[in-house]
Amino acid sequence: MLLLFSFFWYLRTARALLFALYLWQLKEYHMKRFVAHFRTQKGRRLFFHPFVVLKLGLLALWLFQREAAVTLLILLYIGETVLLFNAKRKRTLLLPVLTRKTAVLILSVLLLQSSFLAAALLFAPGFVFLFLLFFDLFSLLIGSLVVLLWQPYTIFERRRILKRAKEKREKLKELKVVGITGSYGKTSTKELLSHILQKKFFTVKTPEHKNSEMGVAHTILYDLTDEHQVFICEMGAYSKGGVKLLSDMAKPTLGIVTGVNEQHLGVFGSKMNLFSAEGGGELVQSLPSGGALILNDDSKQLHELGPWLQLWNSAFANYIWCSTKGRRDVFAKDVAVMKDRVNFTLVAKDGQEASVNLPLVGGHNVENALLAGAAAKELGMTIVEIAEALKDAPLEASAMQLKKGKNDFDILDSSYSANPDGVFAALEHLKLWQGKKILVMPSLIELGSASSSLHLEIGRKAGEICDTIFITTADEFPSLLKGAKEKGTKEENIVLSEDPEEIAKRILATARKGDVVLLEGRVPPAILSLLEL
Repeated sequence: MLLLFSFFWYLRTARALLFALYLWQLKEYHMKRFVAHFRTQKGRRLFFHPFVVLKLGLLALWLFQREAAVTLLILLYIGETVLLFNAKRKRTLLLPVLTRKTAVLILSVLLLQSSFLAAALLFAPGFVFLFLLFFDLFSLLIGSLVVLLWQPYTIFERRRILKRAKEKREKLKELKVVGITGSYGKTSTKELLSHILQKKFFTVKTPEHKNSEMGVAHTILYDLTDEHQVFICEMGAYSKGGVKLLSDMAKPTLGIVTGVNEQHLGVFGSKMNLFSAEGGGELVQSLPSGGALILNDDSKQLHELGPWLQLWNSAFANYIWCSTKGRRDVFAKDVAVMKDRVNFTLVAKDGQEASVNLPLVGGHNVENALLAGAAAKELGMTIVEIAEALKDAPLEASAMQLKKGKNDFDILDSSYSANPDGVFAALEHLKLWQGKKILVMPSLIELGSASSSLHLEIGRKAGEICDTIFITTADEFPSLLKGAKEKGTKEENIVLSEDPEEIAKRILATARKGDVVLLEGRVPPAILSLLEL
């Protein structure tokens, strides 16, 4: 019985330890973001899960009926192991992505778990049940402590790498660096700009979504050479000073601010801190006097707060505004949005203009294309060259992809991440379909004090456009429900469910050719695999 107990305890607890590492990695080892997770309903459930209550009850039972408590706990661990393999089957098992850092952390937690099990069996055989159950109940904390114990070395190594990257960058005197920051649209703008500039320059960019200090440093150290003419650097931050740190290392000569919203207000703490980083304050401080800062005038908050950027650098004056709504320094006119592409005329204030056939999904991509085009123009390309380059822009440059579902319905996959502006843009795009419109999305996170009001607005927009709404997390469901009902959506058509199979089954039962399903934000990945043709 002891061997059976130890085996199933090991499987179940290894999963819990690896989940702790997954969560730290997801939050980019940022303490505020990690702690913020436990303010969500999913986070709180980790402490108040029915299995936790049952184990506490078995702990009390052990004091009186040890054999019965052990037997029941073995059965519970068997049940948890079955759930583990079921999660793997349904592709909902959450594990850290393997990197050099996570490999060290995984080995550390598994070695600690194995050592604890061996020590309990060797030195306290009569209390194995008690010790292992305590380890189980505190597994999330134990996994987190392992991460924190490695932090001093991580910090030392981080500082060493950042210093090396900064020294290397300083030697590249002729290099042009485009720093891109903002609350949303950074990656799409980076990909478009990289695609345009590659037609004329030897360029390098930060890969994928690696926009933190280590991602930027690794790009400088291992990808950037003295042959490169332009370095396109995506800059992400979750606290005041984050973009300044990246700017001090990358030394941008040209900046882009894609837009500002409340997406990370919860971790920045205040709108002023958020605007300092994602709004361009710290970026403009780092730009040389001969540089330029390109701004998205379609972003409401950036439009209102942009003039205040001079407070961060009073000596800097070269601001370039882009717009799809008015005649600014670089703007779009005659915008025509179709399901799978956007056509518009790209116009510069100096009179240059050219037609663009942009093969990306969603009208919001025009904003990203304008920002990228303005940067390319500053680097010496003509509007005609830029427009020609945009005609074969890679589909991956858009955060939203158009796919085909099993019943020949369309899927708008916008599931990498979500921010308020992106949600509204994706919902607006649904209007191009004549059939049923189905939305699947979680509540947004890290919105701070603006969360309830923003979810109410999202609910209203969804209720105005969508026939059926599936919400996969419960945190702001009441606000979403209230907003959708205000626009006439029946309550039975607004479904709260975390089960990918249930959601997919209900969609497949009704969705047909001419209908569209929008997957917005971090929905369970299994939903797409169950729906996609």
